[in-house]
Amino acid sequence: MSNITLHELSIQSADFTDILAGRKTHQVCLNHRRYAVGDVLILRELDENGEDTGQEMNSLITHVEHGNTVGLEDGWCVLSLANTTPLLGIRLIGYLRDRLKEHCDYTEAAYQLIKKAGSTDNQAKRTVQAGRCWVDEANHFLKKFPVES
Repeated sequence: MSNITLHELSIQSADFTDILAGRKTHQVCLNHRRYAVGDVLILRELDENGEDTGQEMNSLITHVEHGNTVGLEDGWCVLSLANTTPLLGIRLIGYLRDRLKEHCDYTEAAYQLIKKAGSTDNQAKRTVQAGRCWVDEANHFLKKFPVES
């Protein structure tokens, strides 16, 4: 039976975003928690005022470089982090955005058919408007995470 320790840490928004996007794969911190390979960090995002944003993610510790080596002071460490789920989630958001955009395009193209069938196109227009809003939000979110497909 393996023992995995969970460590809760609060980090600044810029670091949180970089770790989530996979651009930052390490964290320098005080080694007061006895970090070990295989432990999991529960990272909580702090905004520029130090307030918790409510966003969190998990990162697996894959390596610990302890102080008194390679220029680190005693009591400090560098944690190597593996973060696998965000990339899949980001790609899923991109996929869903693309499918929703296609659906909105098809629905808009069908407005005339809806009218010919004797129905109103008001509901279809509201659906497309809501879908386009979601596509815009997804585009705004995905700009933070330039991911190669």
